[in-house]
Amino acid sequence: MPNEIERSFDALSADTERGLLLSGPELRHQAARRHSRRVAVTVSAAAVLVVAAIGTGWAMAGDGQPSVLPPAASGPGTPSGSAYLGGPVTSAPVPSSAPTTTPPTTTPSSTPPTSRPPAIPKSIPARALLSDADAGISDVAPVEDPFRQLEFCSKAKFPSEDKVGVRSTVRMFYRGPESEPSSVPDDSVRNTVTVYRGDGAESYLAELRKAVQACPTGKTGDSEAEFDSLGSLGVGDESILIDRSYEARDDAGEPMNNGSRNHTYIAAIRVGDAVTLVDGQGYEGWGASRADFTKQLAGRAATRLGDWRG
Repeated sequence: MPNEIERSFDALSADTERGLLLSGPELRHQAARRHSRRVAVTVSAAAVLVVAAIGTGWAMAGDGQPSVLPPAASGPGTPSGSAYLGGPVTSAPVPSSAPTTTPPTTTPSSTPPTSRPPAIPKSIPARALLSDADAGISDVAPVEDPFRQLEFCSKAKFPSEDKVGVRSTVRMFYRGPESEPSSVPDDSVRNTVTVYRGDGAESYLAELRKAVQACPTGKTGDSEAEFDSLGSLGVGDESILIDRSYEARDDAGEPMNNGSRNHTYIAAIRVGDAVTLVDGQGYEGWGASRADFTKQLAGRAATRLGDWRG
């Protein structure tokens, strides 16, 4: 500051010499007064700033209560020794534990679960077939000969035969409720149980229905036969009852030529992958009772297959 006064004095002295300003002593006296005014203005400005900052703090505190100004802060990003004139200092809370991680959502597979088809048994148990324990049945014996497909006509096809897994057949005699145990049988019957691979069982039932439609007439042995579907028996998973009729014959085996016919019946019942086939062939050219066949033979065969394969 003395250097500045000295420079000002020298300039003023030069002006005095040119007759433009006052004398030297007077000029020094005025320069000292200017310096005092400059210091007073600087102090006054600083005081105004301090008062303004205090007023701001009161306004921020609310409810007319002045807030206490925090001390000067020093640290990273803040110059040491500088004054802080703002509101209260707050810092972000430190989490007490690491944030939990949501496990990734597993997308369900669109591939359906695989399941193994029922195993094909090694053999057909006796309990799955009609037996002497069933009412009216006697002389049950296994059939060792290969299975013979039902005779319809040349249009009847059975491709399901390629899906046969295991099969067994028994033959027997049947006597109705009104017949004596020692009397002539009312029917001779073959019962065949077959377990198929894949959809072979369903296919066989469909093929039987088509055979009846394609072959309303056919030849069974030496006899001309007629076939008619009587619909479902209402047992098992699905079933069909077929009427097979021949021209009536006399005791010598000759046609009676009176329009009468003898009726025999065929029933096929499916339970799952298995089919029980009941083929009533009559006895010595005589027909059979539909009611007895449906209840005592087809009905009982369906129950036996269901108990084993259902």
